[in-house]
Amino acid sequence: MRTRCLRLLALGLLCGLAFASTTLFAQHVKIGPPVGVGSHAPSVPTGALPAPKAPSGGGVTIGQNYDGIDFLGSNCGCLPPDTNAAVGGNFVVETVNIQIRVFDKTSGAVLLDEDLGTFFGQGTGGDPFVVYDDIAQRWYVNAFDGTDSGLLLAVSNDSSPLDGFVTYDLTNVGGFPDYAKPGFNKDAIFISYNNFGSGGGEANIASIDKAAILSGTLSYFVSVPKSQFRAMPPARMHGDTTGGTEWFVSTDGSDSGGSTMRVTQMTNYLSNSPVFTYTSLPVTQYQSAVQADQPGGPNSITTFPNTTTYQVHLRNGHLVTAMASGLAGDGFVYPKGLIYQIGLSGGTPSLLKQIVIDPGAGVAVQMPSVDEDSKGNLGYSWIESSLNEYLSMWVGARPVKTKKHVKSLPAADAAPGGGFFTYGFRIGDYSTTVLDPADNLTFWSANEYIGSNGTSDIWLTHLTSFTAPVAKH
Repeated sequence: MRTRCLRLLALGLLCGLAFASTTLFAQHVKIGPPVGVGSHAPSVPTGALPAPKAPSGGGVTIGQNYDGIDFLGSNCGCLPPDTNAAVGGNFVVETVNIQIRVFDKTSGAVLLDEDLGTFFGQGTGGDPFVVYDDIAQRWYVNAFDGTDSGLLLAVSNDSSPLDGFVTYDLTNVGGFPDYAKPGFNKDAIFISYNNFGSGGGEANIASIDKAAILSGTLSYFVSVPKSQFRAMPPARMHGDTTGGTEWFVSTDGSDSGGSTMRVTQMTNYLSNSPVFTYTSLPVTQYQSAVQADQPGGPNSITTFPNTTTYQVHLRNGHLVTAMASGLAGDGFVYPKGLIYQIGLSGGTPSLLKQIVIDPGAGVAVQMPSVDEDSKGNLGYSWIESSLNEYLSMWVGARPVKTKKHVKSLPAADAAPGGGFFTYGFRIGDYSTTVLDPADNLTFWSANEYIGSNGTSDIWLTHLTSFTAPVAKH
């Protein structure tokens, strides 16, 4: 297993206008028996993988490192798996299209493995997402309902995902609520989505009364913010004690490109008259990338969709989020991982850090996700490929006391790719990186990689825990 230091780019702040929005994007697609190119590399084992050694000079420390739900075990026969995971207590919960699996956090043993139809107690179209609310100590799982016109929300009975869930059906959401992303604060659960029913694909937000739903009653309000394509993910406001405010971070109206990121503040959300306040933060220009390579296949991996945020965390007074997009340095050709840390001092958003995950020229970085630990260290995950590397999962960190002009950051290859990826439909919709509330220092990431046979070992998923290195003074 490889370790290395990543190149870190210092980015200037540029002002400009966002590009025009794109239109409806496709959902997961059913596929038949694999055909096409076979394995291009020696096989690599699946299941538990050995922890890599830290690079000289200090690096991320890998803890648990094991496979999640793969394509063949997803009970779906569709691409992509849309892998995501959450951690709480001694549990890690992963969802994909259309399966849920509960792992013992310490050993990786599977404690529950269920298709989502059984889990919800009714049919579902998939696109699931799981979060652990460390304020209420409950698990939430959302997905399409069986008609793809409403949203299912399952709420755990207590802090254990093994003690059962209650499923609620949000039907008044406009029809075809695509790309649904959850978040929470002290008094509400939020699900933002693209309304392809009556809303023309614009972002809508369902605000769910948390106290009511935890007592068994569904009460929610649907609102429409300023025009935004690809649903703007609501923050998971860890440790929120006051409620009353929810934050969102997204591209500034479009997923094609731009030079600003939008931070949205929402108040009065448990009503029919919410209040939105928008802040456009200048960032280095980004644009949809067009190329991703793999050994034996120049431009053979899709870069679609990308250029969209899909999870936001609020910790230490900071919002953190990530997305993949092209930068001007190579003509917006290869996607790179873009990480944003945003301060909320005095309630006014300001850009604190921009970090670029850039392993080098010709390396495509996709599906990045990020969280921040209690010390302010950033931990993140991504998948990458190049003419010298099959699609692999990586994790990395930026210690809080990193020197301003450092050129590299520690990283480790958590799940090396082993074969040629033959399906180019889409790269996936999201990955996740979350902090373990048990110590607020251990990150857990769920992401994807390709096994030794890219026609059958497609879209393997992987779960990795890791901690940031101790910064040297």
